[in-house]
Amino acid sequence: MKKVLAVVISCMFVGLIGCASKGKVATNGATVNVIETVPKGSQPSWTNDGKEYFEKDGKMYYVTVAEGFANLEASKRASFAAAQTRVAEQIKNNIGVEFGRSLEAGSYEETTGGYLKDVFMSNVQKLQVSGIIAESTYSEKLQEVNGYDSKVYWRTYTLASIPVSTYKNLVSRAFSDTSKQVAQNKSAKELLKEAESRFYEKD
Repeated sequence: MKKVLAVVISCMFVGLIGCASKGKVATNGATVNVIETVPKGSQPSWTNDGKEYFEKDGKMYYVTVAEGFANLEASKRASFAAAQTRVAEQIKNNIGVEFGRSLEAGSYEETTGGYLKDVFMSNVQKLQVSGIIAESTYSEKLQEVNGYDSKVYWRTYTLASIPVSTYKNLVSRAFSDTSKQVAQNKSAKELLKEAESRFYEKD
């Protein structure tokens, strides 16, 4: 899984999307040609518009890439597996960042704030993110030529989504679980209520 994610991250940030065009030069100096696509046709806009995440019509969308597979189905499975991992990690990261901002927006005693943040983040990491679906996939069979060496492999882009309502339910669960854990700590409980109120103000 970690190996797949490394491929995903490098593809999105190094700009390997540009390599998908026929005869383009890859970062290692090799020439990369597209010899087949599934479905047939040019890349959908979501594969190359530079957005790794966006919201539309009540859903949160994420784009991932996996490559280096000799088999098309293996490439698709790896890309979706990467998408599931990426969506879960990104959602947890978003919740944590927004909670931190909400907490920092108020005044609090450092010990209480630190304790509350630790408890909240622990609960966020325990969240089980489900309901992720693959909205669309686009695969390219590539031939990479570097001198006398040549290799053929598949690259698959996956557009995955999760309902915004699911994200909100996860946020609610994180606050609920934290509230139960700090119930006996009056200062932390009050600080949590303040942070939760500010958290939802942005909506």
